[in-house]
Amino acid sequence: MPDLKLNTTELRETGAALRLLSVELSEAENIVEAYADDVGHPRLAHTLDEMQGSWDDRRNDLRDGIDGLGEVVEEAGKAFEEIERHLVAALEGE
Repeated sequence: MPDLKLNTTELRETGAALRLLSVELSEAENIVEAYADDVGHPRLAHTLDEMQGSWDDRRNDLRDGIDGLGEVVEEAGKAFEEIERHLVAALEGE
């Protein structure tokens, strides 16, 4: 039976990085709003506003998915560490 090798630190760090990315996506809201007056043409400003609304929906879906994945990856790292502790304890007769 092959050995299972898993870097749980990398799993937990990757999960934390994904959750940070989720936060960054949340903070990127309404960026078009800040520049709407600078485009110089009402029709273009309106088009940018419509694009922003569509992007908001997609960004929220993406953010939720990334946040959920980050949580699962982080928890997987913790779970493997816990399993390893139990296996070591069992092998040591504890």
